[in-house]
Amino acid sequence: MRAARRRAAAEQLAVAGLGLLVLVVHNVAYLLRAPFWTDEAWVAVTTRFPLSQLPAVTSSTPIGWSVLLRPVTVSGHQTGRLLPLAFAGAAVVVAYWLARRLRWPWAPASVIAGLLAATGALLVPAMLVRDDLKQYTADACLSLLVLALIARLESGWSRRRLAALSVGIWGGLLFSDAVAFTGAAALGAVLLIQLARRDGRRLAEAAVMAAATAGLMAAVYLAFYARAVVPGLTAYWQAFYLPAGRGLHASVTFVTGQFAAQHAYFGLGPAWLAVPLVLAGLITLARLGHAATAIAAAALWPEMLALSALRTYPFLDERTSTFLFAVTAVVAAIGVGGLSALLRHGLARAGAAPLAAGLAAAGLAAVAAGGFAAAAAPQVRSELIAVEDVRTQAHYVLTRAAPGDVILVNAASNWGFAYYWPVARPVTRPDPSDLQGYEAYFPGQPRIIVARDRDPASVAAALGQALARARRGRCARVWLVRTHLIPAERAAWLAAEHRDGVVAAHVIIGLQVIRPAAADCQLRAAP
Repeated sequence: MRAARRRAAAEQLAVAGLGLLVLVVHNVAYLLRAPFWTDEAWVAVTTRFPLSQLPAVTSSTPIGWSVLLRPVTVSGHQTGRLLPLAFAGAAVVVAYWLARRLRWPWAPASVIAGLLAATGALLVPAMLVRDDLKQYTADACLSLLVLALIARLESGWSRRRLAALSVGIWGGLLFSDAVAFTGAAALGAVLLIQLARRDGRRLAEAAVMAAATAGLMAAVYLAFYARAVVPGLTAYWQAFYLPAGRGLHASVTFVTGQFAAQHAYFGLGPAWLAVPLVLAGLITLARLGHAATAIAAAALWPEMLALSALRTYPFLDERTSTFLFAVTAVVAAIGVGGLSALLRHGLARAGAAPLAAGLAAAGLAAVAAGGFAAAAAPQVRSELIAVEDVRTQAHYVLTRAAPGDVILVNAASNWGFAYYWPVARPVTRPDPSDLQGYEAYFPGQPRIIVARDRDPASVAAALGQALARARRGRCARVWLVRTHLIPAERAAWLAAEHRDGVVAAHVIIGLQVIRPAAADCQLRAAP
């Protein structure tokens, strides 16, 4: 018994080590150094608002993610990116235990499959490029956790394990919106299997659990997600919706086009190899007595296509579908484990020595692991975070602006400037024109003016307000902080400057200044 406990402890330490390998395949120094870009800044800035405001400012970010972000955030720094890294490591651990705890008839196969699944989760390119401050690694981790909980339930039915699956689904929804899709597939799969087996007692227990889980999911959605669903999101994801209304040809073209554009994020090679490996994984799950797990994993694909056709969720976007890439890679890894076990069994039946058969199986797994590594190599330690350096702009203005100078921030920079500006705390004001539903500003510092929108009227109004304040302040300078400019907005700024007879001089990337003439208080370009 003591020896068994030592082996279990050693395995747990080894698995933890597998999870820590994310620190090797991701460039930690880079992700702690690179400034937040716009999509990260509206997540990071929530740490500067009171905890009570989180439901109003998290928008499309899960509320639980925003809560977890606070303990790992050092104000003004990028330590928050350790959170997606932590979920990436946890996904590796969950993938290992998902495959390891399947009912393998040959004990070494469970370890081989666990290592392959962990490798798949660690090296799937979709996870390697997820270094930014978003919840997509949590989507992958919690989706894999739901599958692991189904497999555990199938290994030994109990109400406690049924309850654990329920908590994994509705509780996971607090940290990941994508877990709702995996959870729906899981609930349907569990019910379907009990119905097929005509097991009245288990079907009743599963039905009660499914109903309770659905109710709790609805409560979480209404409390924290419903307000984030705005019409603008549909327009934003237009290119990722299945055009079902335009006929079969258009739909097939869309699907094949998406796969062609995104197939590298699976890390499974060409379709002639990837598809058989995934099918092998599903068949392996079913053969080992985990039919519900197989059905749940397989059902994700038609489910996501249906949601795309309903214009509810984008199909195969590299970010929002991270969980789908990861789940598919792990299922394929389980398929390789199944093929390795079959190879060993076939060689043994053909008269091969047990050691030789086992080594052949391990060799096949090693080749597959090498294939995962080769496909992932271009993305290992990648540096793909968008370059939008509002941090340097804010620090430059902080150290060089005179007390009376005016600071004008364009609409898309408001969250990043609010996060990096160290003087006092920002507050929020509603902004229905933005998908986040609010913008950050500094009412206690009237010299900081934030443009309300990116359209010509808002830009002209903001510049006019800044110039008026500068003239009242003995012709103080106006510092223009701008990032994430779109062409129409850039044109609007040029038009507004031309209308007011001023020229903004370049200082550093994204930062410009308008300097008034001291003699006649007329604004002109800085030298």
